[in-house]
Amino acid sequence: MVAYEVNGHADYAEEGKDIVCAAVSVLTLAAINGLEEHLKRELDYECSDGDLKVTLKQTPDDLTQAILATMEMALKDIAEQYPQRVRIKEHRR
Repeated sequence: MVAYEVNGHADYAEEGKDIVCAAVSVLTLAAINGLEEHLKRELDYECSDGDLKVTLKQTPDDLTQAILATMEMALKDIAEQYPQRVRIKEHRR
């Protein structure tokens, strides 16, 4: 994985009480923190009104992939529990 995006809102509950949106946000932002702060990887990212786009600046190594794979597995678990609220689309090169 060299990039990921999150778009829109889950609309599971009202703003401030939406556990689905909060879970997705925590996972995707924790990945940024782990990559930047712990692994010191360089990223480009933009965040605005429910949209997040993250791109790695260098080729991912095993540690980078471990963080991203953990995020992906957790997001897939959420999508399985809330299929009407979370959809995952994978694009491969």
